[in-house]
Order: sequence, then C-alpha cells, then structure tokens
Amino acid sequence: MALESQRLAGDVAVVTGAASGLNRGIALKLARNGATVACADINDAEARKTVELIHAEGAEAFAVHMNVGDSTDVKRAFKEIWDRTGKITILINGAALIKFSPIETCTDEEWDQVVRVDLTGCFYTLREVYPYMRDSGGGRIVQISSSSAKSGSSFGGPHYTASKGGVISLSKYAARRWVKDNIRVTTICPGISNTPLGNHPDAPRRLEDFVKDIPMGRVAEPEDIAGVVLFLVSDESGYVTGITVDINGGREVYGN
Repeated sequence: MALESQRLAGDVAVVTGAASGLNRGIALKLARNGATVACADINDAEARKTVELIHAEGAEAFAVHMNVGDSTDVKRAFKEIWDRTGKITILINGAALIKFSPIETCTDEEWDQVVRVDLTGCFYTLREVYPYMRDSGGGRIVQISSSSAKSGSSFGGPHYTASKGGVISLSKYAARRWVKDNIRVTTICPGISNTPLGNHPDAPRRLEDFVKDIPMGRVAEPEDIAGVVLFLVSDESGYVTGITVDINGGREVYGN
C-alpha cells in the first residue's frame, strides 16, 4: 500500500504493543500518513518485523524494546526514543496481556500479571511520556480499552475487563489534567477483531460466534480500528479530548 497522506508529517509516534494485531495495524496507519513510528514491544523480533513492513512502504519507523509492566524499562525506552528523535507527539497505549480464566478460578498471580500490564502499564507510559510531550509543544494520546470494559463480557476474564475499565478512567483524568499543556487524551473501545488476540486458541468463544451479535455482520479488521485512531491523533479532531469511542460494528444496538 502506498503512502496515504502527510497529515502527520513531523510527528513522532510511540505505539506500544506494536509487534502484532491491532497495534501493528495502527503503527502502519500512522506511518502511511507521515509519522515516524517508534514500534515499542517486549517482542523484539516481531517489532522489527513491523518496522520492516513500514519501511517496505517507504515510511519511517524504528523498533524499541519496552516492557510496559516494568517502570524502569519504560523510563529507559522513552529516553531512548527522545534521544533519537528529540520529539514525542503521539502515544498509542496498546500493549496488553490477556488471560481467559473466569473469576472463580482466577489466581492472585494471574490477576497481578494482567493488571500490571493492562492498567499499571498505561500509568507508567503516561507518567513517562508527559514531560517529553509537554516539551514537544503538546501531543495526542490514544489509549486502547475494550468493549469488555463496558459490557462486562467474560471474553478476557475479570482482570482484563477490570483493567480496561480502569484505562477509561485514567484517560479521563489525564485529559482533564493535561489539557493546559496542549495534550489531548482519548480512549477507544474496540469490539472483537480479526487479530491473534481475537483468534486466541484459549478464548471461550470462536471469532465466528460473535458475528451474530454484530449488526454490520463481521468482526473488525485492524484497518477499521486504525482509521479511528488516525482521526483522533490528527488535526481534524483538534477540539476533542477526554472521550471514549466505541468501535464494534454497532454491537451496542443489541444491548450486549
């Protein structure tokens, strides 16, 4: 696919979890529209593969190791990005861990693992990116929650659902606090998607089982999510902050 536009020219975007799935699609979308993308992930090999895909399209990207559940590593990674680019204007908080155990059998260890990555990891990245984004003159942050946060779906278990609900609240807090610094913060809640996570072999339901609950008659593709993210980090949404956007093919029409 050729470059789409230069609407993000001059931007440096950090995408956490960029090694696969929705976050890889988002990284590609931002790069296709002019941003230089730091593809951050704990999986270095797959992050480099995302970079290769971006380079193959004539766009700019580089990989950076980041374990969002480790505050020291998050601090190091953001300094590495800043030292390399001198600017950070976009952050996509997409890194996530999922376990499918129900509340009745969820262990303390599983709870702590998922919450540390899916919620505490967002806190770490927000805390560390703030001074760099402020010193860049402002920026845009999109946090990736889930439709499970609103519906209480058991798809991802209690730890995942609770963490993603916390992401929405954390976004609203940051949006309110940082508006004076020209930093906009929004959240998206994707529904089930055609990604490795959506197709996870341990998931309690298969991907095709969800289609009957989606008025549009299909699950989301990464491009469906990436297009909304592009809008939220572009000038077209310049008067938007603190909102949560559902991206689920109209599933809320059915009330579940």
